[in-house]
Amino acid sequence: MSTDIFLIVLIAALLHALWNFAARSVRGNLSVLWLAIVLASLCSFPFALACVSFDRSLVMGIPYIIATGVIHAAYFFLLGKSYETGEISSVYPIARGTGVMGTGLVACLLLAEPVSLYGAFGIGSVCTGIFLVGVSDLHHRGTLRNVLLALSVGGSIASYSIVDKIGVSLVNPVFYIFCLSVITASIIAPVILMKHRQECRLALKDMKRQICFIGLGSMGTYLLILFTFRSGLVSYIVATREVSVVIGAVLGFVLLKEHISPLKGLGIAAITMGLVLIKIAT
Repeated sequence: MSTDIFLIVLIAALLHALWNFAARSVRGNLSVLWLAIVLASLCSFPFALACVSFDRSLVMGIPYIIATGVIHAAYFFLLGKSYETGEISSVYPIARGTGVMGTGLVACLLLAEPVSLYGAFGIGSVCTGIFLVGVSDLHHRGTLRNVLLALSVGGSIASYSIVDKIGVSLVNPVFYIFCLSVITASIIAPVILMKHRQECRLALKDMKRQICFIGLGSMGTYLLILFTFRSGLVSYIVATREVSVVIGAVLGFVLLKEHISPLKGLGIAAITMGLVLIKIAT
């Protein structure tokens, strides 16, 4: 991984932690998340038209676009459920750690991505640190449900990361992210209209700032990652991106007054060490 890509991924990690913090601050309100996706779709539409190229590669990329849209719909639904009662300093690390581990394994098996010894230790250290940060609160009431939801979020992260690594090799990332946003918003729309209509009205009235921040933040963050997927190893990129776990945990500690434990401190140290090893490996 070049220094340029490494720095872009770190910037994406910061943005990712910030919009997840915003999502947690509204308790994973599904209406807010849906409106954010709709906003992102509308904002990206003119840029998508300017970037699209109607050729054979686009046709080949359609299955990946559809697949990622469906997976992202599941991701946002599960993320919203996770943040209804779970702490960001617990839910976020477990979800991201599962995503790192799953992505690394699948990338090696299906994409035949080469991983050096330092790289393998780095990914392992990041995963270990993430889980240490997350599992330190397992004794809290109701945490088992939150952990299971977070693990499901992690599974969706691994799934869409592999799909998107292939997809953006065929389709321009700007058009790709526009399409996945439209598909994701369309899948979630019936749930909003049937079960959250009043909640959606209130969100439009009282949570405009959060909607804008989550929508533009999530799209901008993932667009950076999609561009790096074109020239970097997905297993390293996804692992490096998880410095966002450290940022998310710190935000939870400082601004939401969430629980601090020695395990979380140890986990943060392990994540930092993993990032150093990954940079050495690449």
